Amino acid sequence: MQNIDEAKLIAHSINGDNEAYAEVVNRYKNAVYYHCFAIVRDEDVAQDIAQDTFISAFYNLNRYDNKYRLSTWLFKISTNKCLNYLKKKGKEVAADDKLITAIASREPSPHNQALYSELHNAVQVLQPKYQAVISLHYWQGLDYAATAEVMGAPINSVRVWLKRAKEELRKELI
Repeated sequence: MQNIDEAKLIAHSINGDNEAYAEVVNRYKNAVYYHCFAIVRDEDVAQDIAQDTFISAFYNLNRYDNKYRLSTWLFKISTNKCLNYLKKKGKEVAADDKLITAIASREPSPHNQALYSELHNAVQVLQPKYQAVISLHYWQGLDYAATAEVMGAPINSVRVWLKRAKEELRKELI
């Protein structure tokens, strides 16, 4: 199943092939989990939301529009679930531009670990939508258009949110 392209996996999954959907989950589980964790900052909650994302996606595969990448659709589902969780819990999260680059590399150097720790200390400052847009754009590597699609917002809003998030975090980190 690993060599089957995404469109065929989705078609097989819609037709009830659980093994095909297991391969979809296997391909995207880490990225969805890391995205959820970047927003909610709780490993258990991120795992729950990631799992819930794949359950929701499974039951809604017939709604998937293949003009978008499957990962974009999964990120959109998980972003909405994360933001709903944060609204419910009243939490706020954040991120920073210079730290994002180091963290995105996911290299375990001591310097990057220190930056990562610094980022975690500053995370509680920004609005959830700012955390989500930074996670999508910087950590998941989505371009502005894909980030806008996931967030359900115009590209210019994404650019503004990224700018504001970085400005607020810079103030916090100075």
